[in-house]
Amino acid sequence: MEKLPRINLSEIIADKIYQDILDGKLKPGDRLPPHEQLCDRWGVSRVTLREALKKLDTKGLIEIHQGKGTYVRDHKRDLIEKQFEFHSLLGEKTIIQLFEARKILETAMAELATARVTEEEIRALDSVLEGMAETVKEGDHLGFARFDFKFHKIIGGLAKNDVLEMMLEKIQFLIQAQQREMFEYAHDSNPLKSSYEDHIDICRMIRERNTSGAGQKMYQHIQRMENRVQAYYRDKQKRTNIPTQRNELPQNDIESLTIGLSNQRAKEVEE
Repeated sequence: MEKLPRINLSEIIADKIYQDILDGKLKPGDRLPPHEQLCDRWGVSRVTLREALKKLDTKGLIEIHQGKGTYVRDHKRDLIEKQFEFHSLLGEKTIIQLFEARKILETAMAELATARVTEEEIRALDSVLEGMAETVKEGDHLGFARFDFKFHKIIGGLAKNDVLEMMLEKIQFLIQAQQREMFEYAHDSNPLKSSYEDHIDICRMIRERNTSGAGQKMYQHIQRMENRVQAYYRDKQKRTNIPTQRNELPQNDIESLTIGLSNQRAKEVEE
């Protein structure tokens, strides 16, 4: 009988806290809730929680003060740098493959979402689009990337398929790591505006309950993003005159960056 892989609960808890930091639920200087409260929240032991916090401390995301509590560090710049470092380690070939996976997954998920969405759920998309519009006006690439992430995450949830949603979340983090840079180096005159218009079109198809139209608009949107990535790599290769493809990511780099693979949704039982 094939053995199932051992589940690392401390890694999962670290991922959840990391995602709260990325989402702004935990801000620099915030004190984390008491250990007892966190253990009750996730149903884990103090040992598991301490291991998770140690991982975050090692990454420079939190500070642990004995007797005073655990605090979020001023992480914004470090997080961005780590994301770009992760992106550069993946290389062009892997990034393009991730976009191929997104086109397959998100086209289907947009169609499922269109068939299953409620009017109230559509309003959640409208709220994200409003925030996205503000970032377009301000030329805020990082802010736009965050709203883009939320938009696609919501649609993933609206498909109401936990397996597909979990697969998408893994891919999304890897793609999010380079979106801001792609926008800054995009060849079109106003990449934020054109991408925003893509999101408007997707939402319109969903609102009209046009399943095939929603899938088509999603596919076209992701293809345009992939085109920007390919253009970015062509320019990068010209600027550096060195190969951009790497065959594989070293194991130690994988281990040091797995905290970013967030939002694992399955329920695990601590061994």
